[in-house]
Amino acid sequence: MKTIYLVRHAETTWNLEGKVQGSRDTPLSLDGLAQTAKTVAFLSALRFDTIFTSPLTRARAIAEPVGINLGVSPIVMPELREIEFGGWEGHTWNEIETMYPATLAAWELKSLEARPDGGESLTDVGRRAEKVRSMVESSSGELVLVVAHGGLNRVLMSVLLDLPISSYNNFTQPNACISIFEAKTSKWQARVIDSTCHLV
Repeated sequence: MKTIYLVRHAETTWNLEGKVQGSRDTPLSLDGLAQTAKTVAFLSALRFDTIFTSPLTRARAIAEPVGINLGVSPIVMPELREIEFGGWEGHTWNEIETMYPATLAAWELKSLEARPDGGESLTDVGRRAEKVRSMVESSSGELVLVVAHGGLNRVLMSVLLDLPISSYNNFTQPNACISIFEAKTSKWQARVIDSTCHLV
């Protein structure tokens, strides 16, 4: 039975300031550094066969030390990068509402073709998530670690559970949370969603 541990990166300085990050490579906050250490310690007690990570530093900060502790080299997947928000990146949602009211309204209606100014649509992200699912399913071993981002992870969770991509907002993805999925056949089932128990 294949099992995925899907992890979101820890808190960054932009998370703390309420700014949209997207593809920007932003640093961890002080709390984020502590969350990262706790998450690495928890995950290092498991025996992952394969580790996939986003190329962004905030995700690799978890994947790489876990890989070192377990002797597993993480596979960097560009498809695991966060949703690209284009001109929205670096701004708060209030600022975005003022600067880009029309495109934000379309995005909030969960239109699959709506896209942030200069960014990518949910359809684009869904295609990336499908590639990630295929890579995970074809990977060697039974226990897989995937470290990525809140937006991408929520789309990937929808894809794994064969839900509409627009259902991604049904998941919350707090910083450094862990979700666990199992598959006995080609059907994935959620065992744990958005857990932060390891941070206590």
